[in-house]
Amino acid sequence: MNLDLQLTTQTKFLIGILGLVLIIALVTQWGPGLYKMLSNEEMATKKQTLQTSKDLVAASRMLIPIEIGLFQKTGLADEGENVSIFNDNFPETVIRTKITSIINKAGIPKNYQLNMEPIPGKKTERISPQARRNLINFLYQKKLETEREALLSEIEAEYNSQEDAEVQAEDEMMDLLMNAWLDESEKDQDESEKYKDKPKDTDSIDNEETDIPENDEIQEADEESYMDTPTTEKKENPENKEQFVALPEEIPISIRLELIDLLISMVDQQLVGAEITLFEKEFYKIHSEPKAGFLGFGGKKPTSEINFNPNSHILNNFGILLDSYDPELDKNQLSLVLLQYLENIETQIEDLILGLRLAPSTYTPESYSIKMKFKAELDKLVNLNRIIETSSKWLMVRDLKISTDNKQEKITVELFLIARIYQ
Repeated sequence: MNLDLQLTTQTKFLIGILGLVLIIALVTQWGPGLYKMLSNEEMATKKQTLQTSKDLVAASRMLIPIEIGLFQKTGLADEGENVSIFNDNFPETVIRTKITSIINKAGIPKNYQLNMEPIPGKKTERISPQARRNLINFLYQKKLETEREALLSEIEAEYNSQEDAEVQAEDEMMDLLMNAWLDESEKDQDESEKYKDKPKDTDSIDNEETDIPENDEIQEADEESYMDTPTTEKKENPENKEQFVALPEEIPISIRLELIDLLISMVDQQLVGAEITLFEKEFYKIHSEPKAGFLGFGGKKPTSEINFNPNSHILNNFGILLDSYDPELDKNQLSLVLLQYLENIETQIEDLILGLRLAPSTYTPESYSIKMKFKAELDKLVNLNRIIETSSKWLMVRDLKISTDNKQEKITVELFLIARIYQ
């Protein structure tokens, strides 16, 4: 019996489709594994380390400008100075000078006793993740303060331009009134009749006319001067990618100023520990996982959706601001714009924190124990404690003993302080 093994065109087409589906299935299932086997893992590790190092350098370059701000906020730099008070100075001398200044500000008599000793040994302390987050949040707060100053300058410039326009309009009106009062039109007519019969100097007129360049010559001269003018290309500043985005311009300036004050106060609450998070309570995200489908077909991409929480502090205040500014504003649209801004800020904060992952995780401060004894009124003691807590955060009150002195109507205070030196 003879078999006919020739394939028809339709059979060949079906076999080709089946082979293509089989190849797609093999690539989908075994492709990543084969790529991993063939790729150089050591090279991938080096690339990741290099990228991590670049992120750290970029983060440190951006954090350098706020170093002085942190020094001044914690009392490690004097007002108007750009270096730490412990820079190139002996710690004992700096501590005594600083305590003397605090004592004078509190109004306590200078006849106090002061004993200071370095604490033996150096204890290494760990930098918590919250401390790193606080650093980035402080950077965001400085950006808000800079943005507020720019908006205030813009409002002032606009006000001055309107004021100048009003002054110019008043001057023009005054000129019209003066012209009408002096009747300059009749005066000009008399002048023209007086010189009516005077012969004209044609030569001077011809000379003046020949000196006037033609329009084409003016245009050519303008084009030549334009071509000779050096052009400056706008170069992209890499640091702009590391700066926080500004509040959207769709929001009116007055409302943006109010929002900046609100955001700065929220960052303050977070920095002092009253709030653990910054924006996590303001909105929530809904993520959907991707679906691979069958043999690469019918898959779905991951999706993400953000919404304000119903009890959002920012959203409630934003609604009040919109109603007071203009009730006819599109609240829903502006709320979405604000929501997108908050999400961008949160993403930037997380990216910057991630960029600090190679930063040192520990530090070793040098510490001193300080014992003070003095007599003063109770309100002077309260003032002293307030100054220490607000202006010199590297000084910490660890113990306090008070005894009364009925004869002098004062209290005897024994104060125990710890000074930590950060250099």
